[in-house]
Amino acid sequence: MKTAASPKLIEDLANRIQAKIVAGEYPPGTRLKQEVLAQQFDVSRTPIREALSRLEAKGIVSQAQRRSAVVRAPSSREISEMYQVRAELEGLAAQLAARWITDQQLVDLRISHDEFVQAVKELRGDRDSTSRADPKWFEQAAQRWIDMNAKFHKTINDASNNRYLARTILDVTSGYARSVMLSSAFGMNSFRIESNIVQHERILKALEDREPARARRAMVDHVLESGEFVIAIVCEPNGRHLSRRPGGRCTPCLQR
Repeated sequence: MKTAASPKLIEDLANRIQAKIVAGEYPPGTRLKQEVLAQQFDVSRTPIREALSRLEAKGIVSQAQRRSAVVRAPSSREISEMYQVRAELEGLAAQLAARWITDQQLVDLRISHDEFVQAVKELRGDRDSTSRADPKWFEQAAQRWIDMNAKFHKTINDASNNRYLARTILDVTSGYARSVMLSSAFGMNSFRIESNIVQHERILKALEDREPARARRAMVDHVLESGEFVIAIVCEPNGRHLSRRPGGRCTPCLQR
C-alpha cells in the first residue's frame, strides 16, 4: 500500500477518480468514502483526501465538514458557462484543424461521423423489434451516441496540432459532462437528432474544404446550440428533472 502523499501520487489519484466520474462509474450524488477509495486504489487515506480536495477545487466534487465527498451535478448556470467556454475553445480547435488536419484524420473523422449517424438512427428507434425488446436498448444506444460524438470532437481537437488546447478542452468537458450528455440524450426528439447530424456535416465539410473561418463558425454554432438544448432538457423552468429519475426536483435545480 502506498502511504506517502507525493504530489505525483495525488495528481494520479485525482485523475483516476475523475476518469471514473467521467465514465459514469461515479454518477452525480455518489458519496466517495475515503476508506473505500483507499482500499480500491491500494493507498492510504491521506493521498485520497488530498486528491478529493483537488477535485473539489475543480468543482467536480463537494465536501461538507466531516462528511464524505459527493460527486456534484452542475447547475444550469455552470452548464451555460461551460458550453460558452467550450464553444470558443473548440471553435479555435476547428479553425486550427482546418489547416493542420491530415488526410488520414479526415478519413477517421468521416468514419466517426458515419458511426455517429448510425448511433443516431438507433436513438431514433430505427432498430428491429428484437433489439428493442431489450429494456436497456435506449441507454445502450444513447451511450453509443455519446461515444461517437466524443470521438468526432476528439479527432478535431487532436487535429488542431495544439496539445495544450486539446488538454484544456478535456479539462473543461470533464467531470459531469458525461452525465449531462446522457440526460440530454433521453430528451432528444427527431428534429434535434437530425440537427445534430446536419451540424456535424457542416463542420466536416468545412474541414474537408480546409476553410478555417467556416470551420470555426460551424463549431461555435454547434456547441452553443448544444448548450442551449442541454439546459432546456436537463431542467425545465419548474425544476422538474427530465433525465432518468422521474419526478422530484433535480440536483442542478437545487443548486441554482
